[in-house]
Amino acid sequence: MKIEALLIGNSIIVTDIEKAREIYKMGFYGKFIDRDKVKLNEVDNVNSLLQLSILEALYLYDKGMLVIKDVNGKEVTRDELINLGRNKIRNFDIIYQIYKELRDRGFVVKSGLKFGSLFAIYEKGPGIDHAPVLIHFIEPNRDITALDITRAARLSHSVNKRFVIATYDQTLNTLNYVAFEWFTP
Repeated sequence: MKIEALLIGNSIIVTDIEKAREIYKMGFYGKFIDRDKVKLNEVDNVNSLLQLSILEALYLYDKGMLVIKDVNGKEVTRDELINLGRNKIRNFDIIYQIYKELRDRGFVVKSGLKFGSLFAIYEKGPGIDHAPVLIHFIEPNRDITALDITRAARLSHSVNKRFVIATYDQTLNTLNYVAFEWFTP
């Protein structure tokens, strides 16, 4: 099953409402343009286009589930999509790797912007459960400071979430995650 999406500027839009509902149901991909945090039992009542992030679109493209066309009807290649991501998102390749790894492990990965983080990670999905984990990204070769940890810990604690720092070790060519929990004696 390949769903068609349209690249308009930097936005990737699923214009077929039935297909938009279908792709959203597969794992809370995208955001309906006029609705926020649609629950699964509400999806069939949504009559809206679905906007995918570049990360979501690339992931679905890589899974063979999405075909993206430009406004002229020309198919967008994986390389073109990656270049779009690199132009829009700093450290895109690493951030996509983090996104992909978490999705492949079965998590629902959504933007963590409203929490001041890279990603909010759900076990079941928005509207079903709260995101128990926030992912904070530290660029490779940048030292993690006490301020980084304190800021992320206080923010995460204030919204009752565990925070995880993700970074990329260029020497070992691996993603690394460090989880923190608030400790009260």
